[in-house]
Amino acid sequence: MNGDQGNGKLQAFTARTSNLKVIALDCDGVLFDSKEANVRFYSHIMEKIGGPAVRADQHEYIHMYPVRESLRYLTGAEGRQFDLAMEYLKTIDFGPFHGYLTCEPGLVSFLQLASTHFKTALATNRTVSTMELLRQFNLAEYFHLVVSASDVSNPKPHPETMEKILAVFDVLPGDVLYIGDSRVDETLAKATGVHFASYKNPSLEAELHITHFQELDCLFPDHCQK
Repeated sequence: MNGDQGNGKLQAFTARTSNLKVIALDCDGVLFDSKEANVRFYSHIMEKIGGPAVRADQHEYIHMYPVRESLRYLTGAEGRQFDLAMEYLKTIDFGPFHGYLTCEPGLVSFLQLASTHFKTALATNRTVSTMELLRQFNLAEYFHLVVSASDVSNPKPHPETMEKILAVFDVLPGDVLYIGDSRVDETLAKATGVHFASYKNPSLEAELHITHFQELDCLFPDHCQK
């Protein structure tokens, strides 16, 4: 367990979420370690359009935001380079970049339990690659709902993504636990009032900070570690 929280904090969190009905997760950084894949993907696009190389200080942004916003950020503004990038994007095969993704430890076991005990949702700023990615890693079956940036008018951190999850499952914010790893996720949780657990990012303001999915075993009483 994360060193900054003891059993008391975990027990308090478990008590607050005793009426939980939905578990929602971010994709990049939560389901997968995807930073290398993202950097390679955007570096490939920028090279093809003759744009500037992706800098180290830009990595965090492109990890959090949808592809359109990321390309606007990398090209400086909407203009010729941005238009070239968006046109080239239509031709890309995402498959080779998925090879640089790795599932987070304990993810599949957690999703198996979560999808059995609760409704499960994916809340991601990925776009058209989302379902292909889930199928490639055999994760699609564990989600009752997938909301990508392609499914909303306003992607995260705008509340629309979570509002859609609340509406589809007909639940209140207090019925939902959202697991994310970025400021975008923190902002989304605050804006919608859902419970928030930070994954591998101790700098976020969250009810719980975890470094491994096993730390959430107490959401499933029959699997809670004694």
